[in-house]
Amino acid sequence: MKKVLRPYSLTSLMAIASLFCLTAASAQAQSEIQYDEPDPETDALVEQCLGQEGVGMLPDTDVLCYNSAIFPEQFLKLNDLPPASKVIITSPGGNVMTSRGMSSILDSRGEPVVVAGPCMSACAMVILPGLDNVHIHHTAHIAIHGISTIPFGRWWGWLKDDEEPSRFNIMIAQSGYDFDFAMHNSGMGLLRGHYAGQDVEIGYIEDMSDLMEADARAFENCRVEVKDYWGIVDAKHIQKYLGDRVSKMERFVQTWSEPENAGYRSWGHPISERTYIMNRSYNESDC
Repeated sequence: MKKVLRPYSLTSLMAIASLFCLTAASAQAQSEIQYDEPDPETDALVEQCLGQEGVGMLPDTDVLCYNSAIFPEQFLKLNDLPPASKVIITSPGGNVMTSRGMSSILDSRGEPVVVAGPCMSACAMVILPGLDNVHIHHTAHIAIHGISTIPFGRWWGWLKDDEEPSRFNIMIAQSGYDFDFAMHNSGMGLLRGHYAGQDVEIGYIEDMSDLMEADARAFENCRVEVKDYWGIVDAKHIQKYLGDRVSKMERFVQTWSEPENAGYRSWGHPISERTYIMNRSYNESDC
């Protein structure tokens, strides 16, 4: 059933207007970013890695390829592999809690990392902001998963026409007995701890969460659960929060409609140039 939303409040309209201004400013800033040129040697290694599933060395090289989800069975293999000249990572993501284990292993290895192809969910939210020497390859599609920072009041009313929670609802949530919200909120707690340990500002996730929420409110057809939104990370965001941790940044995928994103468009339905919903969630919500 389609979820008909109430008219926007003045606050919501002002937030949406501010988002449009920020989007225009971001577009101008993007044009001012100086991107590095691709190099054929790295391109060949990335192509080889994207075609090699799993975790292992690329044949006849000293380059480690991580082309897999982020779960212990996969990332613990990093402990058994020899030192590498670089690590190429492409991943659809995985469990946020266990991905901190992978981040610790990469810290211990200390090798430069190339992020290429899809770097989504835990890859974008945990692994990327934990790297100290990273090369963003031009094939990268970096996407953060879910409106992570939404507080209980807005979370409660998200699929209920912005209904306000009762005092009882609030009390249950504050006591930790609203298990759905507790699961939602625990992920943010893990991210805060991870960013503090990696000396990355929490704005890295907060800004993306705010972007997705504003885009979702501006999309009038319907809403899906907060966890089912995806936000594309752009170069300005990486430059702002990762700074000189980025050793090289090529012009990578940053909006839904640009030609370089063609390979990813079958995955989801865009609700803005940087926010989308995976097809399954979109269709199940009768949007």
